[in-house]
Amino acid sequence: MILHKINESFGVKIFKNPNTLNYNLFNFFFKKNIVDANEKYLSLYHDLGYMKPNVDSKEIAKFLSDKIQSPHIKKIQKISNQYSTVFEIDEEMRGKIKNHLNHNFKEVIEALKRYYRSGIAIHNIHIKRNYGIENTSYYLKKEREKKFEHYNMYFHCDYYTMNYFKLFINLQDISLSDGPLTFYSIQDTKKFVSRSNYRDRNYYNDLTFDNEIKNCGKLGDSLILNTPQCIHKAGIPKFGNYRDVLFVNFVAVPKNIDDIFYFEKDYENEIWGISNNLAKKYSKPKNFRETINLYNEFKKNTVKRIN
Repeated sequence: MILHKINESFGVKIFKNPNTLNYNLFNFFFKKNIVDANEKYLSLYHDLGYMKPNVDSKEIAKFLSDKIQSPHIKKIQKISNQYSTVFEIDEEMRGKIKNHLNHNFKEVIEALKRYYRSGIAIHNIHIKRNYGIENTSYYLKKEREKKFEHYNMYFHCDYYTMNYFKLFINLQDISLSDGPLTFYSIQDTKKFVSRSNYRDRNYYNDLTFDNEIKNCGKLGDSLILNTPQCIHKAGIPKFGNYRDVLFVNFVAVPKNIDDIFYFEKDYENEIWGISNNLAKKYSKPKNFRETINLYNEFKKNTVKRIN
């Protein structure tokens, strides 16, 4: 228990990043020894932890937006509540999403493979709608309870290693009143942690400084964010508004694979559902020993590929 607490808190204290100590150590050596920092297409991603791909997703976004307005599209009950809805993705939607990612994002995926010097695979895809909350004064408090966090609206980093990252595609025009995803770059995450007296996602000063980024944009705009390295939160829409987004969650794996849907045959329900066992296998080691083993697996795979 003591070691667990140290692991949770020392990531903040030493690295100024609200991830665990073992994951921060993994990320430090992974960026130093494994990734290709000279990959020009992703130079900003390497330094800042995010990028906005120059990909036209308006057509697929419009299609999905229209589909989820249909009364025939069900919601996934286990992870939906009065404040957010996660929609089931039917066969027609799956086919169009797969086609769009395989073709329109091909150049981006190839760059990510070169950057991580590893295979890139999708571990989950879902569509989520966050609703507005009438009284948001509670969220200005320094200390807040987890039970009032209805859709990840507290600043946090995802508890995964940096080979885990997300693609967000807007399914509507998103303005400040629609609760855009809000985040800081890798370097500004450190500043936020220091200035906010950040202890964990339930305890920090609610403040804003100039480099805060709100992911506003048009229907079809996209963002790739390294959520284990960049502190972020879901914005709260103005009461009466909502925000629809397609989430595509990726993981770099120590395998020489060319298909981003490589795991779909064995993990179909997970990729199009709600569990995250695949992500845990490749980016959520349980302890320091597993963290070292994961790092060595990547290093071994990288050596094989460059030789």
